[in-house]
Amino acid sequence: MSALQFLGYKVMQMKYERNTGFESVKEPISLEPKMTTKINLEDNNINITLSVVVGSLEHKNIPFQVSCSIIGTFVYKTDEDTTKIGLDTLIRNNAVAILYPYVRAIIATLTTTSNEFPGYNMPTINVSKVLAQQDKKRV
Repeated sequence: MSALQFLGYKVMQMKYERNTGFESVKEPISLEPKMTTKINLEDNNINITLSVVVGSLEHKNIPFQVSCSIIGTFVYKTDEDTTKIGLDTLIRNNAVAILYPYVRAIIATLTTTSNEFPGYNMPTINVSKVLAQQDKKRV
């Protein structure tokens, strides 16, 4: 059994918006997902909000902006953390990584069903590495 038990997730927000100022370009469009997390701890119950924004409405070379926020519910079982990894590491390395594929699928579905541009599949990533890099950029 794992020290971190995933109980499920709920979609809190999902939105696709076409960029009305988009001007078609011949070069490939570069989209960089921006990810944020919010962690709420109550005893051993953990709610993690994972939010992602892809695209822009401000840049003429980006056709859309799509966003999604989900809340994942987890339980930390201290007695089953035999390796003593700790809650912070489990959240950073495991919990967010568990939620990422759900957000990835939602973003892909929203962009595919726009029926105007090709669907966008967010890249598979090392979630803890990406979050660490974003933390460094904020400092």
